[in-house]
Amino acid sequence: MDVKQIIRLIVLKLLSAAIALTVLAGLLFRRWRSGGNYFKIKPRPTPPSILNDKKWGTHRYMSLKKQGIRLHYVEKGNSDNPLIVCLHGFPECWFSWRHQLENLSDKYWVVAVDMRGYADSDKPSAKSAYDIALLVEDIREFILGLGQDKCVLMAHDWGGAIAWQLVLRYPELFHAHVSCNGPHPVAFMKAFRKSWKQLFMSWYMVFFQTPYIPELSLRVKDLEIFEKAFRGGQYKEAYPDNVIEAYKYYYAQKGALTPPINYYRNIDFERGTENIPKVTVPTLIIWGSKDAYLVKEMAILAGAECETSVVKYLDNATHWVQQDEPQQVNSIVREYLASKSL
Repeated sequence: MDVKQIIRLIVLKLLSAAIALTVLAGLLFRRWRSGGNYFKIKPRPTPPSILNDKKWGTHRYMSLKKQGIRLHYVEKGNSDNPLIVCLHGFPECWFSWRHQLENLSDKYWVVAVDMRGYADSDKPSAKSAYDIALLVEDIREFILGLGQDKCVLMAHDWGGAIAWQLVLRYPELFHAHVSCNGPHPVAFMKAFRKSWKQLFMSWYMVFFQTPYIPELSLRVKDLEIFEKAFRGGQYKEAYPDNVIEAYKYYYAQKGALTPPINYYRNIDFERGTENIPKVTVPTLIIWGSKDAYLVKEMAILAGAECETSVVKYLDNATHWVQQDEPQQVNSIVREYLASKSL
C-alpha cells in the first residue's frame, strides 16, 4: 500500500466516523423527542400472505456443500426452458423479482434467490463471511446445482455487483447478462474517485463501515426505511402497504439487520481495477435514470467495460428499476433475449 492509499484509507475512516457520530446525534435527538418506541420493530412472527402467493412461484431451498450454506429461492416456469437466475440488492430479497417471476416464466425458468444473509437464506454471524469472493462462489455453486449448463444472469444493485464478478470469472456459465442499476467494479471506482456527486451519493456506504449505528438507524419507526426508499420517487402506487410489509417481515426477524450491512463492511475501497478484463458475456444494462444512489453515467462506463453491450435508460425510473417499471423492464429483457435466440 503506497502513501496515497494510506492517506485515502485514513480519510475514509475519519469520514466514516464523522458521519456515524452525526447520524447518531440525530437519532438520539429524535428518539428523545419521539419517545421510547422510536427504535422499536413490531414483532412479525407470521409471513404476510403476499409472500406465499402462488403467482410468484414455488419456494425451495438448496444446500451448497462446498460453501457450507443453505440458500432459499423461488422458482417459476418449466425447468426445461432457458434459465434466468435473478440476484437482488439491498435492502431487498427474492421478492424484488416478483414481477419477473410472474411475467417471464411463460418462456423461461425464472429463479430468484435470497443471497446469504438475506430473508430465508442462512445468515453467518462473522463479518468476514460476506467477503465478495464467498458471495460469488455461493451463486456459482447455486447455478451449477440447478442443473443447466448455462443461464441468463439478471441482477440488481448488490446482486449486480456480484453478477459482474461472476461474468468476469466464469463466462462459460452464461448465455447473457442483464444488469439493472448494478455497479461494474471499474465503473463504480471511476465514479467514486472522480465524481463529487457519486461521493455524496455513496455517503451511506461509508457510514455502513461503522459498527452498531447503521443497524440502529434501520430500526427507526418500525423499519420506516422501506417507505422512504421505495416510495421516495413517483412510484408510490407500485409499493402498496402489503409490498412494504413483505420486506418488513424479513427484516424484522432476529439477526436480520447485520448480515446485509456486512456486505458493505467488506468493500475494499482501495481495490485496484487496472487488470480487470473486458466482459465477454453479452450484456444488457437497464438503468433507472433517477437513481438516488448511483450516477447515471455509470451505465455508459459499465457498457464500455464489455465487448458487447446494450444500454437502455428508463428516464423516470429510480434505483428500483425492475419494480418501478416491470412492464418496460420485462419487455426490454424479452426483446434482448430473443435477439440472442433464447
